[in-house]
Amino acid sequence: MKRVLRRAASKHASTLFKVVCILVLCSFIFYLRSEDRQLKNDTVIHAPRSSSTEEEEISTQVNIHEDKLIAAVLVFCATRPDALRNHLSQILAQRPSHYQYHIIISQDGNKTTVTDVAKRFVKDFKNVTHIQHEKTEIKKRNNYPAISAHYKWALDKVFKEFRYDHVIVTEDDLDIGNDFFSYFNWGKQVLNTDDTIWCVSAWNDNGGGSLIDTKRGDLVWRTDFFPGLGWMLSKELWEELSPGFPAAYWDDWMRKPEVRRNRSCIRPEISRTSHNMKLAGKGSSGGMFKDYLSKISASSANIDFSLLPTTVVQKSSYDKRLVEDIENARPFDLENTTNMEKTYNYKISYKNIRDWHRIAGKFKLMTDIRGGMQRTAYYGVVTLTLNDCRVFVVPETTYQKPSELTNYVYDSNWDKQNRFIEFEAYYCKTKKYTGKCDPHSPEMIAFFKRKGWKKRLDDWGEMIVV
Repeated sequence: MKRVLRRAASKHASTLFKVVCILVLCSFIFYLRSEDRQLKNDTVIHAPRSSSTEEEEISTQVNIHEDKLIAAVLVFCATRPDALRNHLSQILAQRPSHYQYHIIISQDGNKTTVTDVAKRFVKDFKNVTHIQHEKTEIKKRNNYPAISAHYKWALDKVFKEFRYDHVIVTEDDLDIGNDFFSYFNWGKQVLNTDDTIWCVSAWNDNGGGSLIDTKRGDLVWRTDFFPGLGWMLSKELWEELSPGFPAAYWDDWMRKPEVRRNRSCIRPEISRTSHNMKLAGKGSSGGMFKDYLSKISASSANIDFSLLPTTVVQKSSYDKRLVEDIENARPFDLENTTNMEKTYNYKISYKNIRDWHRIAGKFKLMTDIRGGMQRTAYYGVVTLTLNDCRVFVVPETTYQKPSELTNYVYDSNWDKQNRFIEFEAYYCKTKKYTGKCDPHSPEMIAFFKRKGWKKRLDDWGEMIVV
């Protein structure tokens, strides 16, 4: 009898244990489902698939109150493994959180050494992925079509397929400043609050140490000239640009008036990016701007841009302040810079492109023109520092009536005029050609034919003699 009772008790205990386990399991499943519903109410970020050996869909759920995604960082690379390693090391050292910034390495082509570097970072860091574009064939050493095709493909991918709202575009030959991410976090707010601003750039084209106020790491400017070289754009802008994106020279295309549509970019006084000249090589421009680029360093400051109100670059208040600065600035004599007082701003005017070249040459500003615009120009106004004073280089009409600042219109003929001035400097002022300097004249065309240089002349494109 006792044996029977023991068997019965054992059986009931086993059954009871199973029931308890089932109840606990059901409770746990119910808890997980409720947590899942809660997470769905928060932000869900779907990072891109890695193109390493086995593509994986990385899905990261982020609490909107703590580590909300700010932007993806799209890193363009192709053939420079050391440059890519250097750039990614800086990006990841400065990245505040792998939740806030997803890194996407976009490789053009399949150079093994570059792929190996990319895969190493994918393996070692969270929210770093690698995608590869089939490289466009290059004809006659012209990289520009390949670069444009890669940009179009990668930007389409991150915005349309991966569905990011904001992307920071960088390149493997760039170094970055200490407050790079703070700057772009602030810049995202600017993009979202002012329709007259279409990009935020970390680059100052005239950012050489002698041309900037090195004490003003917090100073930011509007510019009509698209700077690139570390820049942020929104999904809405890319939806506008993507259908007409050009087959080559995409950055100059961005500077065309019909593309820019009177919108401006934000750029800093002190660049937050710089070219690593040791690792970059000549680049796609063939080293044309090496002398300028080598003088520009990424900021070593550490500015908390969250303390800077976005209203400082809001068009209405910014324009009003700039007009007042030009009105109150003292006239400036280009030939006499010794009597400048640090408590004052100064201004100098230009009437035409020859004037501009004369002034830019004196200050060692970049002289080239795109879309009728000088680099860093805003309504034709270019700013710099000289002897610790702020100097405004201003169109003659604005110089006479600063209140007419926003009536200034860029002249697209300046591109062709500037091309002639550069042509003249290369062939005529160096005495390669000693006749009348006119590329349209029969005499000069005959000279180029005799030298076997006719194609060189044609490659300069349309020019206007000034």
